[in-house]
Amino acid sequence: MTTSTGPRKILLATDMSCRCDRALDRAVQLAQEWEAELIAAYVIDPAETRQFRFDRTPSSWRRLPSPVDRMKWRLKRDLGSSADTIRILVEEGDPAELLLAMAAREGCDLIVTGIARDETLGRMFLGNTVNRLVRGSPAPVLVVHDRAVRHYRDIVIGTDFSEASLQALLRTAHFFPAASLTLFHGYDVPFSGYLNEQDFKRDLGAMEKELGKKFLSDERVDNRLRDRTDVIIAHGSPERLLSDYVEDQHVDLTVIGSHGRGALFDALIGSTAKSLLETLEGDLLIVHYRPKE
Repeated sequence: MTTSTGPRKILLATDMSCRCDRALDRAVQLAQEWEAELIAAYVIDPAETRQFRFDRTPSSWRRLPSPVDRMKWRLKRDLGSSADTIRILVEEGDPAELLLAMAAREGCDLIVTGIARDETLGRMFLGNTVNRLVRGSPAPVLVVHDRAVRHYRDIVIGTDFSEASLQALLRTAHFFPAASLTLFHGYDVPFSGYLNEQDFKRDLGAMEKELGKKFLSDERVDNRLRDRTDVIIAHGSPERLLSDYVEDQHVDLTVIGSHGRGALFDALIGSTAKSLLETLEGDLLIVHYRPKE
């Protein structure tokens, strides 16, 4: 068990619907693995509470529970005795704003949330909340797609060989010291169709070796991390190549370092954010860039 390397506090951002069940299971699994405190945060949309405020004639048998009691009941129903170790926070207002405030106030090292691929409401939650969490959270954000059937063992880090990508690698290695890591870099070359294919492949191999060696020679990368990290460079659209690689290699977790610029980050957060976040196989961890880390 890696009790000394992972986050000490995890914030689970949930709306208590079935589409967040996988995020709940993964958050519980990680909290147990790291021996971390798990905080379940639920933000109530004011529009959803108006019906109770103005309904002055509830059924005689109806006992309206408090939001906290209702959340405790649901967690107990889903998790049994494991729910007793989860602390619950319930507030009312703007979801992204309050979730960020909760994470900061509690000193959380990781935010976990979920998303549904094929539900209109799920996509709305993605666009309005998850993107804002990614942009505004100094702590990493884990977006869970898959069931927590096993620990994260095979992890790919999308890289452009920037400082943000290096920080993503270091944070991932810190969180998951036993996992196999792969640095994946995709790039486009203008007019590559006019290049000699044999020369192109030879030059690509040389570049892969040189870039990987330089990137991993940073003094913050120790020998153990260097030995368990592979480097792959491929020509083409970064977001398409990354998606293909994750699916082909059955990757458990994809990691991206966010710094607000670059083709991969634009694909994640920009105009095609829904496409990448919703179609990428496996779970996705976004690590926020820290200028002086």
